[in-house]
Amino acid sequence: MIKYSVEAGCCFCQECQYVCPVHAITMDSKGAHIDEDICIGCGKCEKNCASEAIVRKEI
Repeated sequence: MIKYSVEAGCCFCQECQYVCPVHAITMDSKGAHIDEDICIGCGKCEKNCASEAIVRKEI
């Protein structure tokens, strides 16, 4: 199964939130967070991350 996580370097652009088809991404004062229980592993967030902070991980 493929999931994604946010590493250091989020620039708060919120592009990942806009492109996530299942609304698995939220923002707080530290940046984006991906809810792994909701994430379907589509990769749209990683492809659209302006700061390349979102990385793919296999579970």
